[in-house]
Amino acid sequence: MCDKHGAELVADFQRHYRLRLSDVVAGSVSPRSALALIEHLPEDSAFVAAVRGGREFTGWDTSSYLLAALIDSVNMTTWAIGSQNAKRKPAKPKPLERPGKRKRYIRAAEKMIHNNPHAMPIPEYRLPKP
Repeated sequence: MCDKHGAELVADFQRHYRLRLSDVVAGSVSPRSALALIEHLPEDSAFVAAVRGGREFTGWDTSSYLLAALIDSVNMTTWAIGSQNAKRKPAKPKPLERPGKRKRYIRAAEKMIHNNPHAMPIPEYRLPKP
């Protein structure tokens, strides 16, 4: 766990518990307590986002998914009512983009950056629009 997501755990322990992960190694926090703290990290933590699939999941908790579903529902209802009596049918609304649905080439670029220690990350504004 620490091998794959150690940086996220360090950040989350400091952010949520005001502890250092090195305290576990030093012995002031027991490994059992550390595991309990990790298991109960909130949905918006960096570790939970990393386990789900990466930075794109940051900030997506249950209420965010419910809000996105609500917005999609309102858009579809508005489209259905508006297109019922329209002479020219409006375009069907696209659902809000949720994490995990990004294009394959963006994931490939991230993998190449991750595997190359000398690579610089591509800023978000320079990535192609989906």
